[in-house]
Amino acid sequence: MILIGCLFALGLFDIAYAFTGAYARFGILYPSAHALLNIILFLALSFIWSKERWSVWLFLGIVLSHIGLDFFVGAFEYTKLLLLIPAFYFIQKVK
Repeated sequence: MILIGCLFALGLFDIAYAFTGAYARFGILYPSAHALLNIILFLALSFIWSKERWSVWLFLGIVLSHIGLDFFVGAFEYTKLLLLIPAFYFIQKVK
């Protein structure tokens, strides 16, 4: 539960940071797509909290989509790969 709470806080910070203008160099639609993926990530986290098995795969898909979007627009950072750690942790917990 603590991990999910931390991921919620990180997501809220990420949404706020996306609209500060820091991502303006990556295009007009990138901050919106980034925020949309974070909102779907919140949905996945809320269903992980209620122990739905399919939500873990949604979480993994959204994390991979985040990485793919960042790679596509040239905003890839290696720190985004740290989101794979909770994804694999959630996969282990579901089995």
